[in-house]
Amino acid sequence: MTTHHNNYIQGTFWALTAVLIWAGSLVLMRLGVTTSLNAYDLTALRFGTAAMLLIPVILKHGFAYDRLKLRGIVLIVTCFGAPYILLISFALTTASATAGGAINPGFMAVITVFLAPQAFKTRIGRAQLLGIGLILMGVLFTIRHEESGLPIGPALFVLTGSLWALYGLTVRKAKILALHATAIVAVGSALFYLPLYIIALPKQISTASARDILLQLGFQGVLVSVVAVYSFNRSAELLGPVMGATLPALIPIATLGIGAVVLHEPAGTGEITVATTIGLGVALILIGRKPKFKEKAILQEAQPPLKASSPKRSQLNSASSAALNIPAPAVAARDQKGGGGVLQGCAAPAEPLSRREPSPDCQTQAPQHGASDPAGLH
Repeated sequence: MTTHHNNYIQGTFWALTAVLIWAGSLVLMRLGVTTSLNAYDLTALRFGTAAMLLIPVILKHGFAYDRLKLRGIVLIVTCFGAPYILLISFALTTASATAGGAINPGFMAVITVFLAPQAFKTRIGRAQLLGIGLILMGVLFTIRHEESGLPIGPALFVLTGSLWALYGLTVRKAKILALHATAIVAVGSALFYLPLYIIALPKQISTASARDILLQLGFQGVLVSVVAVYSFNRSAELLGPVMGATLPALIPIATLGIGAVVLHEPAGTGEITVATTIGLGVALILIGRKPKFKEKAILQEAQPPLKASSPKRSQLNSASSAALNIPAPAVAARDQKGGGGVLQGCAAPAEPLSRREPSPDCQTQAPQHGASDPAGLH
């Protein structure tokens, strides 16, 4: 078996692991809020566990106050922390996990495309416009066929998708790596939410079974916050950043399948069509477009790439990737490989960035991997 073939097999394994964890988290949240736990319990379990696991990252790297400032810290904790999970949980009390798995990442991708030009001075390409159209078609179909009288659940998923996009753009612009950003969100949420939960918020956790509590602790607190981040980063290294960037497009289909098995949610032709349409739209947005203008800034020691891509395209795709929690090292590796990145004062390496120490003058970080190395994730 060749090394390339072996890497492909391993990369596929890690990619499927990450996608299944992301999809499974929505299904288990739906299971929790419709059985023994409420939205406040699930949020406390998720961030209480994640904060304990990720506090070493904060002790080592802090809250990135020099790059985010207080406003940025509050923004990412609000957009992807306890308020975000509360809204997801409330939405899942009236809407299916399948709807959440389609609308939430789909609308995140749409908002990212519209906000990226303001944040990174980029242009929207034809492929991304087509992707937006497909996603909006799928969202409208889901809202029209919602069983409840008012589409409150889908509307909340649209809101959470918008929050997710704002979080991703903020993290990318501040150049915060994935595990560090996850730690800031988890610890920040625990600091303000857990005291409020203990003192004032309604609880059902005392009547829940130990099995239900441990299931949510392990899945939401450990798998989602740590294992999925590592798995995605590892898959991007083994499969390549372009293929890795399209993996979130599998979330709608994966959620549909897991929801049908675990929750017995409908998985007919309509649901499959919607999930596939939205997934394809997300993929088109992430793949991006062909540049219409020549690259203006390249490595100082230029290598002659066969296909040079625009730095503006790189920034737009990086913003989309960050909004989906795609590791910044994977994006950096993609930009370096395609010639689309802008490395100021950094010589072009003769070997992969993941195996090379960064130059002191280089303003980008070399990719690392492993959950034990916070600087190499997210």
